[in-house]
Amino acid sequence: MSSISLIINTGIKNNLRSKITLIIYIIVLLICASAMVISISFLLIKPELGNKQPDKLMLERYLGVILHSTSLITIGIYFNSVAFQSLTREKSRGIIASLLATPLTAKDVWLGKSLVIFIPALIFGETFTFIVLIILNCIYFIPRTGFLINPWIALSSFLAAPLIYFCLSLMTHLIGLTGKPASAGAIVNIFLPVIVTLSINLAMHNILDVNSWPFTVANLGIAAIIFIITIPLLRRLTNENIVLSG
Repeated sequence: MSSISLIINTGIKNNLRSKITLIIYIIVLLICASAMVISISFLLIKPELGNKQPDKLMLERYLGVILHSTSLITIGIYFNSVAFQSLTREKSRGIIASLLATPLTAKDVWLGKSLVIFIPALIFGETFTFIVLIILNCIYFIPRTGFLINPWIALSSFLAAPLIYFCLSLMTHLIGLTGKPASAGAIVNIFLPVIVTLSINLAMHNILDVNSWPFTVANLGIAAIIFIITIPLLRRLTNENIVLSG
């Protein structure tokens, strides 16, 4: 465990040391998340609050869509910005092979590298989503309806959405370590717009109510499916496969 902690600490410091990458991440995040938040706020929340008696359930639905999408976008963009460029660089420079020459096992390296990306992404995601929650309540909800939050919204946004990306990190790092990091990167690049679009459409078309337990369960189900897909891939996780793939 101490060896994995060393991989995590060193990896996070190295990734956060790149000021240009962090600046690009923040700019892209602000553009994407702000566009989504502002669009839903002006097109849906503001008109609803303009009614004599705003529908609280509708307002919770809009808030849930914003928070859940913000969490996915914040974590997903960090993955796209940092994850597989770092893995590609480390494999090409022989850093991964050097780690395997130590007492570390292939599983240790896999878990360590997965957490190196997930932990900062989780911190950014939880923080940014919480800030959006507070801002929306201060601007829109507190003056009219009081502080607005629903337990299922909180679970979907702050637990289920990050769990999806944790499982995705395990799967894609397994693919990136034993094969080409570019292949894993392509999966992450495709996954973000697909999962955000799916989430918004399910909620906005009332196929799954974002304020209800089925929406949270659906998110946990997505995480479970990704994890189940990862299990048979574990047989590829050997020192030989990792070294030869570099």
